[in-house]
Amino acid sequence: MTATPSRGGGHQIDLELVDGPPDTDPRVDVVDPAILADSGPGLREVLLEAGPVARVRSGDLWDALVGAILRCTMPAERARAVYRDTAAGFGTSYATPLGRASLFPSPQVILELSAEVFEVSGLGHVRDRLRTAAWVARELEFRWRTVPCDTFATILGHVPRLGSVIAGAAVADLSGDFRCLEPGDILVRRRVRALDPAASWRDDPRAFGTRWQEMTGVERSAWTVLVLAADARQIVQVP
Repeated sequence: MTATPSRGGGHQIDLELVDGPPDTDPRVDVVDPAILADSGPGLREVLLEAGPVARVRSGDLWDALVGAILRCTMPAERARAVYRDTAAGFGTSYATPLGRASLFPSPQVILELSAEVFEVSGLGHVRDRLRTAAWVARELEFRWRTVPCDTFATILGHVPRLGSVIAGAAVADLSGDFRCLEPGDILVRRRVRALDPAASWRDDPRAFGTRWQEMTGVERSAWTVLVLAADARQIVQVP
């Protein structure tokens, strides 16, 4: 994805499909903090200063499951590094206008990797989760697109080694509806506490989740996208 500043303000967003069947281009959601209700003044001001966020939904069940497993089992920076290294070492690479980009290994590759490779790659503790996710992705293929997101999250949540937390994160990535995340999601808690320290947000998942839900209401998805983006802005300048 390339975001180019436009003269009238905002950005023009261009997507280049490097793999996958036609007509499966991922959707781009743009969330503007100006639409948020003034229910959390301090945090809202921080988000207003940061500005709108454009987020590309994952169009691939496998990639969404991998991302959910990594984000839910290791620190964010570690998860990004492990994803990038594994993609570069075992995935498929493509040439893009911004340089080479690599995709995480396919479900088939993951199912064929030895236990030793998982350990060396820093994936030993999630080996069984990834193998389960690979099996799910192969079995469902494109059929998951016909299932409502809340129903799909419930179905995935009953899969052994995945569970409701990973399922919610994956479906949020696919649907763009971040109400699928647990209200007390660990990454959301960390970002809110860092962005709004004066509000004395508790770190206890239940206490935080209750307050977060009460503050954001029906706008929880938008608030969540904006808060998480504050820790994941990636800008590459093209010469």
